Amino acid sequence: MAWEKSIFIGCTHGDLLCPDAASVLKQFIGDWKPKHRVHLGDLWDFRGLRGGASPEERAEDIQYDYNCGLELLDWYKPQILTLGNHDHRIWRVAKETSNGVLADLMGKFCNDAEDDLRKRRIKWSPWGVDQGVRFPVGDIWLNHGYRSTIYPAKTAYDEYGESVSAHVHKPSSYEARNINGGKAFTVGTMADMKKMSYANGYTAKLGWRNSFVYGMHNTRTGKWQAWQVVKEGKEWVSPIGV
Repeated sequence: MAWEKSIFIGCTHGDLLCPDAASVLKQFIGDWKPKHRVHLGDLWDFRGLRGGASPEERAEDIQYDYNCGLELLDWYKPQILTLGNHDHRIWRVAKETSNGVLADLMGKFCNDAEDDLRKRRIKWSPWGVDQGVRFPVGDIWLNHGYRSTIYPAKTAYDEYGESVSAHVHKPSSYEARNINGGKAFTVGTMADMKKMSYANGYTAKLGWRNSFVYGMHNTRTGKWQAWQVVKEGKEWVSPIGV
């Protein structure tokens, strides 16, 4: 069969996963039946580890956040995961903190995460500007991304070529103006955006949406097509309907 189906999600953020987004995604997967499933990072939130974390955030249960991420892996079943900047927090803190107790705890989380991904046979990459994974069909670059711009998909294409990435929480697409028509996508978030209060002071949040990308890839030519499913208000909008 020349064409294979795929689905791409990102920014599920552990215990902040939006129940409505999860329900729609499960229904869509049941109908679409993708062969390839990709998670583009920020599987976990780990907000208590961020530099500007509030006392309330630091007091939250990081184990619960971690377990919620594993629960998503067990029903979404991705073959590929590109870790995000939120996921990277446990590796960063384990390496950089001067608190020995915290370093030991984060080191354990790092070891558990690597073991849990290996047990699930997930091909994964660390977070970083030069980190990512090639999609099994064609020459598409998969990564979490690392900066927000007004045109995130175009920026991703300029820097990585044909790609699908996350991080910006803003669904966007770009098709190059050349004979080959190369393209790039950024997926939105699958988290409950109302709970992400740390970004309430940033106008970029106005462009955030719940969304995911689905596509088809030709195993002979490497050509591909992909489309966004985006939540606008209370409705999910897709070219094939949801």
